Amino acid sequence: MPFLPDLLAPLALLLPLGLVAGAQEPAGQDAASVAMAKERQSAQIPLSSSGRAPGWLPLLQPAQPRTANQVRIERRVIIRISPAPGRARNSLAPLSTPMPAVPRQFVERPFKGCIDSAAIAGVQPERNRLLFFTRDRQMLSARLENGCSPREFYQGFYMERSKDGKLCPRRDKLLTRSGAKCSVESLHRLVEILPQ
Repeated sequence: MPFLPDLLAPLALLLPLGLVAGAQEPAGQDAASVAMAKERQSAQIPLSSSGRAPGWLPLLQPAQPRTANQVRIERRVIIRISPAPGRARNSLAPLSTPMPAVPRQFVERPFKGCIDSAAIAGVQPERNRLLFFTRDRQMLSARLENGCSPREFYQGFYMERSKDGKLCPRRDKLLTRSGAKCSVESLHRLVEILPQ
């Protein structure tokens, strides 16, 4: 937005020219004093290096845009996955059936692709893997890269949201609350073995 002095500066430079153009030669002076008066007035108006154009001519040319500093805005979204409470683990069982006396058994099935990070409701560490509980009542197991212990994820984990919003094996890193970074090597779907 232009400032008031920026707008008035060209007018202030043109003001002496109006006075010079409107000045009349006095009637009763000799030619020498008139020549000296014109010389003094021409000294007040600076000339450009060519000697033809007045010094204010560059002001009439289009103004150059002001240089602006660059501003870089970055957006990072960190997602926190909490440990699964007992209610979430038990909610995988249908409400109409009573809890069986025999422990439930699960088998791992291949799971190809990625999982939507918003679909993960909770996490629980188990021996050599992490169990993900999803909002659509599924269980996934995630094997971590070598050197990462699932026990470090007992308080949940953080992950940076990717562009597609998904958690993919061998791409995304999980950050524990203690600061360790681990990537997921593979995902498997856990399917319950029904008693016959």
